[in-house]
Amino acid sequence: MMERRQLGRTDLQLSEIGLGCWIMGKSQWINVRDEESIATIHSAIEQGINWLDTAEGYGRGHSEEVIGEALQAHNREEIIIATKVSPEHLGREKLPEALAGSLRRLRTDYIDLYQIHWPNPYYEYDKDHPEIPLEETMEALLTEQEKGNIRYIGVSNFNVRQMAQALAIGRFDSLQPPYSLFFRHIEKSIVPFCLENDIGIIAYSPLAQGLLTGKFSPENRPEPEDIRSRNKLFQSPTFEAAIEAVATVREVGERYGKTPAQTAIRWVIQQPGITSAIVGGRNPHQVQENVGATGWKLDDEDIKLLSSVGDQVMSTLPDEDMRMWVD
Repeated sequence: MMERRQLGRTDLQLSEIGLGCWIMGKSQWINVRDEESIATIHSAIEQGINWLDTAEGYGRGHSEEVIGEALQAHNREEIIIATKVSPEHLGREKLPEALAGSLRRLRTDYIDLYQIHWPNPYYEYDKDHPEIPLEETMEALLTEQEKGNIRYIGVSNFNVRQMAQALAIGRFDSLQPPYSLFFRHIEKSIVPFCLENDIGIIAYSPLAQGLLTGKFSPENRPEPEDIRSRNKLFQSPTFEAAIEAVATVREVGERYGKTPAQTAIRWVIQQPGITSAIVGGRNPHQVQENVGATGWKLDDEDIKLLSSVGDQVMSTLPDEDMRMWVD
C-alpha cells in the first residue's frame, strides 16, 4: 500500500506521489492521445495513487475534461482532485466563472484543492491585463470555500513574500513549487517558511521534466515544438552538467534495483517538508515505473551523494526564483 501523508492542516491524505495531468491537455506536447491518457489515469488509481493534479490552463481545459471522463469509472469520494485557476481569472468576477468551468469539465460539484496557478502579475504574463490584487483573489477563494465549491485553497509558484501576504488575508494550505535534484531553489527560504506555517508542499517536476529519467543525451534533446526545449535545464551549460549527473543517479539506483527516475522521485519525497511529488505520466507503463519510487527508502549516505551531484547542476543556474523555470 502506498504511503499517504497529511497535507498541511487539512484532512486530505495524499499518496506520496500524485499523477500530473499537464500532458493530457495536449497543448505544447506531442503524440498525446485521450484514450491513452484515460488508461493512464485508471492505471494510476489502481496502483494506489489517490490524487490528480491539473489546471484550467492545460490545453484550455482539455486536461480537466479527460479527467472528468476517466473518473466516471471510479468513486469520486476516493479521489482527490487538485486544479488551478489561471492568472487572468483571479479577479472577483472571473474567478467564480473559471471555477464553474473547471467543475463542469471535471464533472464534479466540488474541488478538493483549488490553487492559484501563478501570482498576478507574473513576469509579463499579464502585461496586457490590469494587475489583480492578491486581496481580491483570496477573498474570492474564501467565498467559494464557504459555499462548499472548494474544500481547500492552495498556491503555486509563490515566493515567501507572496505567501506571507496571502496568509495575512486568509488561510491556504499548500504550495506547489518546482522541485527536483536539479532545481532546488525552494530549500533556502520557502521550505522553512512552509514548515513554520504548516503549509504542505507538493513538488512538481520532480523528474526535471524528464531529464532525470536518463533518456536524454547530447544527441537527444526535446524537439523545438516541445515546451521543454525552453526550459533552462535543457540549455547549455546546465544540460551538459545534468547529463553527467544522471550517470551518478543511475549508479545509486542500481544499488537498490531502481531506475534513475525512481531514484530521483524517491530523493524528492524523502526531503523535509515535502508531502507528495507530482509525477506526469504519458501512459500506464510510465505510471508503473513512477510507482516504483514508493515502498522503499534511500539511505542517508546516498541522499547526501545525490544532493551533491544536484548541487553541481544547481551551480550552473542563476540564483533566482520560479520565474526562470521557463523563459
